Amino acid sequence: MVWRQAQLAEEVSPSNDPNTNLILTVTYEEKDSWNPLNGTTDKRNYKSKIKLVKNTATGGKTIKEWDLPSWSLGDGIFYHTGSSTLFVLYGKDDEYGTLNQTLSLYPETGGAFSYPASPEKRIIFQMAPSPNGNLVALVTASPTNEGEFSEFELNIIQLSDRKIQSFPINFWTALPLYGIRWGEDGKKLYLRTPDRILLWTGSAIEETKSFPDCFTVSTNFGKWAYESASLGEGGNVILGKKLPTPRQISNIDQIKLCR
Repeated sequence: MVWRQAQLAEEVSPSNDPNTNLILTVTYEEKDSWNPLNGTTDKRNYKSKIKLVKNTATGGKTIKEWDLPSWSLGDGIFYHTGSSTLFVLYGKDDEYGTLNQTLSLYPETGGAFSYPASPEKRIIFQMAPSPNGNLVALVTASPTNEGEFSEFELNIIQLSDRKIQSFPINFWTALPLYGIRWGEDGKKLYLRTPDRILLWTGSAIEETKSFPDCFTVSTNFGKWAYESASLGEGGNVILGKKLPTPRQISNIDQIKLCR
């Protein structure tokens, strides 16, 4: 059985500027499994190429490219033109789509940096850059030997000095009852849990009685900020309708799924 080259469908992640967008291409090697009952192929050596493309009158123009040594997902890549920074989650191994990822930040100046710093074994449940592009929020945990998680934290990374604020939280899981959402000004971050909403305003987190009605979209740019995003003829990106700014509410039962 011979390994052959394969590629996933390209994905688009809009930046904060609708005319500047990321295009993700993931390639890998695959071969037929020795066990036909698996229903899939064996895969290895994932690689990702991310292009920053600007719409022009003559078609999409590639401004910058990044090559990553593993897989990435369309909803795990963001670019902000204000801070000229790429925010990207990519896999640590060939287990495509798992939580075992690294966050790398590629600002225009100062050099790239990553979290968690190797060899720290922390997993990232959720990542979201702020609407102003100056901060990135992470919900992380440590895996246990029993296949569960402990030491849940909210981490806020500031791009300008790379300082990290860390706050312990009780629990987190990949369910709709948990989520984060940036305020539109990028100065507030809301954390949803099943029974209360927490608010970060710069130095601490505390319970709040006023919060957005949507947590399934964590910030106002990226793959889920628009109803659709696709490549058109000539390489320009065609965006659908942008999702509206969430309403502020005070009843946790009124939080809705917005994608």
